Amino acid sequence: MNYFVLNPLDPLIIRSSRPFEAISDAEAAKFPPPSTIAGALRNLHGRTIGIDFNDRKNNQEQLKALLEVPVTGPLAVKMPVDQSIDTLEQKHILVPKPADAQYFAVDGKSTLIGLQPAKPNKDEGCDLPKELLPLFLSQDIQGKPVGGPKWWSLIDLLKWRKGEKLELFSDKKKNGWTPTEPDIRTHVERDNQTRNSVDGKIFQTTGLTMWQQPNEQDVFPSQQVGILAGIQGEVSLTAMNLGGERRLAEVTGCDVWPEPPENFAQEIINARGLTLTFLTPTIFANGWWPAWLDKGTPPGCQHLQLELKAAAVDRWQPQSGWDLASNKPRASERMIPAGATYWFEIVEGTATEKEIENLWMAHLCDDKQHNLNGFGLTLPMAYSWNESKN
Repeated sequence: MNYFVLNPLDPLIIRSSRPFEAISDAEAAKFPPPSTIAGALRNLHGRTIGIDFNDRKNNQEQLKALLEVPVTGPLAVKMPVDQSIDTLEQKHILVPKPADAQYFAVDGKSTLIGLQPAKPNKDEGCDLPKELLPLFLSQDIQGKPVGGPKWWSLIDLLKWRKGEKLELFSDKKKNGWTPTEPDIRTHVERDNQTRNSVDGKIFQTTGLTMWQQPNEQDVFPSQQVGILAGIQGEVSLTAMNLGGERRLAEVTGCDVWPEPPENFAQEIINARGLTLTFLTPTIFANGWWPAWLDKGTPPGCQHLQLELKAAAVDRWQPQSGWDLASNKPRASERMIPAGATYWFEIVEGTATEKEIENLWMAHLCDDKQHNLNGFGLTLPMAYSWNESKN
């Protein structure tokens, strides 16, 4: 797998697939989904190996083969504006906030509280399907939910999954990514013959700014954010169009990608349980329920059997896009937002270090093409059902 950092030169315009969306809504400024990055990288790979995309009629076999090229990601990387991509480290990698992490204001200060699966008391119950456990706050607090960074550093996520107490909320915000305000632009249609604007043809676009929100004392952002992704193929071009309005992005090769913690597989086996945190949006055949659970083993495993005990999943998001091979829009789908967390118990005697290691940064969607496109990127970590964390 060859890894690259995509550095947008302008705010990114990514359609949400929602009809009549509010242009001024901050949620309209989206981080690109896996399918967008997969299409962009495959386009670069195809041009590198000499595929003529203008002659689709005679290149159908090549275009279909291009869809089989595996792509992983996207994640994000944050670095100082004057730092070279060659110096990227694990601490620079950003991942979506896990869905089981909640921000609250307590005594006027923002704090981080975790959700944990637990059995209801004898006089309590819930209507969750398949006897799943409900999620409760890990500690009783008197406070209200507040906003916070939607992107964490990879290092902080690993600490969170190990049950370690994280630093102050201000440090969490500093280590993560809080984008600047969305870039909203007003456009008009131009008549190519008269060079004048066309009456009544006016529209707006909302772009995601790839910068860290500057401190109050800073005039300009001191840190920039790039997109980290990989493709199983050669890419020699150094520029690309990314997202709507044919915005440009630089393409630079790199060697950084999330590395597994030492002995993480053995820790999972000893705990007899694990969490799967999805770092990219995920698409399952049955909504939020993985169809591979009915078969008994995750994709890429032959013996490992998992029993789903609980899940923290945010509201679904629409997913569409452009079909590179057929040159037409794709049908809309529902995807689970990145950060979704699933708690599993391992069926005794089915876990091996090799198969646990295979889960690290694996793609665990039900459909093979979704996995090839980068959906369902997974971070597994040990979870003991006898311990209380966060």
